[in-house]
Amino acid sequence: MKQSVEVEIAGQRFVVRSDQGPQYVQELADYVDGYLQKLAPSGRGAFNLQRVALLVAIQLADELFREKDLHHRFRQRMGAKLDAIESALGEHEQRMLALGEGGDAEPPTES
Repeated sequence: MKQSVEVEIAGQRFVVRSDQGPQYVQELADYVDGYLQKLAPSGRGAFNLQRVALLVAIQLADELFREKDLHHRFRQRMGAKLDAIESALGEHEQRMLALGEGGDAEPPTES
């Protein structure tokens, strides 16, 4: 169920509706606000909030794209490893079948 959560970003209050709960929404707002403060020019009086917000959006998009690329590369590596494991298991099964069919399945006897 969606809840309304009031947060403050760049000195402005917003009401956000979310299924995630107040703590999570507040963490998101704090994260965005931190970026705004980091990118806003300091000591120059008023700044163009829209311009800084767009810079924050670009920074966040960059983070998202990098994480997506990292996730994609991880999935590719795991897929390749799973393919290698499946191939090795297939070879092992074939060897076991060949041993069973060839009569070599009996253990050697001691003389």
